[in-house]
Amino acid sequence: MGKSKLFITGSLLFLLVSFILALYQPSLFSNQVLNQINFEFDQFYDWQGQILSKDKKLTGWQYIIQPQDLRNYTGKILVHTPLYPEYDYGDVLQIGCKLRQPEVIINENGQKFFYDQYLAKDDIYATCYRPRIKWLSQNKDFKNIFFSAKQYFWQNLNNYLREPASSLAKAMLLAARREMPSDLRDMFSRTGLSHVVAISGLHIAIIVYILQSFLYLLGLSRQQVFFGIVIILLSYLFLLGFPSSAVRASLMVSFVMLGPFLGRPTTSINSLLLAAVILVSFNPLVIVYDIGFQLSFLAVLGLLWYVNWWQRILKFIPNVFKIREMISVTLSAQMFTWPLIVYYFHILSIISPIANIFILPLLPAVLILSLLLSLFGFLPFLAQLIAWPLFILLKIIVVATTYLAQIPFSFVKLENFSLIYLLSALLFMFILSFILKPYVKNN
Repeated sequence: MGKSKLFITGSLLFLLVSFILALYQPSLFSNQVLNQINFEFDQFYDWQGQILSKDKKLTGWQYIIQPQDLRNYTGKILVHTPLYPEYDYGDVLQIGCKLRQPEVIINENGQKFFYDQYLAKDDIYATCYRPRIKWLSQNKDFKNIFFSAKQYFWQNLNNYLREPASSLAKAMLLAARREMPSDLRDMFSRTGLSHVVAISGLHIAIIVYILQSFLYLLGLSRQQVFFGIVIILLSYLFLLGFPSSAVRASLMVSFVMLGPFLGRPTTSINSLLLAAVILVSFNPLVIVYDIGFQLSFLAVLGLLWYVNWWQRILKFIPNVFKIREMISVTLSAQMFTWPLIVYYFHILSIISPIANIFILPLLPAVLILSLLLSLFGFLPFLAQLIAWPLFILLKIIVVATTYLAQIPFSFVKLENFSLIYLLSALLFMFILSFILKPYVKNN
């Protein structure tokens, strides 16, 4: 057995064992049992903590807070608050509330959602609702610079764009998907365009593709392009606040493009498996309870396997501004991700290929104009010049997505898509991949 096959076999075996252990013995990889033994839940506590991250929901905010003086508790706490007042990253708060242990959630169909393990993958073992909060101070650090930059970008998009264009631009550039109206989010789900407004492996791959084309136009070498992309991705992650989904997606994409950019004969599949092994080694729970990790891995795998095949199928589409290549990238990623999307969200988008062909060519211009507007909002005249074409493009996306989502039979709801169906669908896609392999040029 060659070294490459040996590595692939060993990596797959490691991931399989990690999956089984994380599924049946998740406490091996978290502090959950330690907290159950040493900490008394369902009691009122008065404690101090610092905000590590925040997420806006329909009815309020979710803050991930690192407690500073809570005895016998190990990990972070998820705190739910109303929309107002709002607190910022780095704020140190005095909090009084009853700390509860997350529990398994059972929906009306009897399906279980292991909410406790879902939070445990992020080292969260307690939740807090309706807290009494007193602001104490703000702990300034390096990350505050990027948080302030994100707030500046956010404000500029709000100032120069009307809704829903403003929230759509923030979702596409700043990973603020929950800022979008719920009905518009549903439209994107029904048309298979959720990847446009979510930070995933596919979203990062599209950003890398745009950066790569631009940097090559500047006459940079292959190595310079690679390191330039890595630096820009790191800055982008800082701007987003290093959300786990974006970090994992960026790591996978970076590993896959490492060999080709540096001119080394490394197999892209091996690079993807290496990235997955590293991520799972640090936190085995992600392989079972992190949807973003699963989607990113399958999306990048689809890119490696199908992108050249799709480019041949789509020869009828002009490759002006590399439109055909970008559409091929998206359709390739969806070859493996659709079973997972149906399993988690119970929607199969029939119209997704058509929607992507119409919408994806607009994505580079939208991202570039959104970034320029975010940067130059302090110059009103220039900002207005940028905002008008950006608003028109965003309006086209909203109108087209809404129209496509309302076409009869554009999507199918599959409420009872069980784990068996998911595994069967993935197995079918892998078998199909091997059948098509003779017709697909290796990357």
